[in-house]
Amino acid sequence: MEFTCPTVLIDKEGGILLWYLPNAISQAYQSEVWNSLGMLSILLQCSLKSNGTSRWQHNVKNFHNAAILKGTINLSPAWFQQGNPMHHPKVSLVLKSKSCSKEVHKWLQCTAGLHAILSGVLWLIHLNMYLHRWEAITQLRLNAATWQDQDMEVVLPLWNLVYSSMSVMVNHTSPPHKDMNGWKVWLDTLLTIGNYPQLDFLILELGIQLQYNPGMVIALAGLALVHKVDGIDGDWACLAYYM
Repeated sequence: MEFTCPTVLIDKEGGILLWYLPNAISQAYQSEVWNSLGMLSILLQCSLKSNGTSRWQHNVKNFHNAAILKGTINLSPAWFQQGNPMHHPKVSLVLKSKSCSKEVHKWLQCTAGLHAILSGVLWLIHLNMYLHRWEAITQLRLNAATWQDQDMEVVLPLWNLVYSSMSVMVNHTSPPHKDMNGWKVWLDTLLTIGNYPQLDFLILELGIQLQYNPGMVIALAGLALVHKVDGIDGDWACLAYYM
């Protein structure tokens, strides 16, 4: 079953599992965001792993071979440290002052308008989730001073999102997967940009095929739905926003 027009997927209990919004972002805005990704080129390249032990998000086999710009980086002002769940969350590595943070900080400033739009989309499609996420970000701003976390205090004014985390994935193939770090009722938001032939977003257990064209926004329950995106010739990026 293929969809090409705006679509909402609702489960039998009335819960929203997916919003599909094609042509949500203008071509001019897409070009501006795509060009800004050059600021992240070094970090994207450094993210690629070829030792076979890395997660699929960073495995070089899952990226378009001929692409000049490719890789995946994760950004968050409040990322829980692996193996240390009792400690307060920390700024993700590439945003910390001791790393290559100047380029990432500049990129966040350049994309502030886009992030305001995507936060507004969440306000329209799921107001309760928007309000809860805004409350969480507001609480982080209060706690950063209490924790004396200088990195967080620097990053939060640049973080023009109600989401606490995002991934920038460039020229990337996504094998079948669920997004395991969220809750079933949470919606993750995906935006695609670039210049590439027709590409499909597949929700396997439901047999749903969505045209994954540039400028499209999908908000989906990533923990509930197994989804995948195949590789393709061309240049494209997915910006994924989540909690």
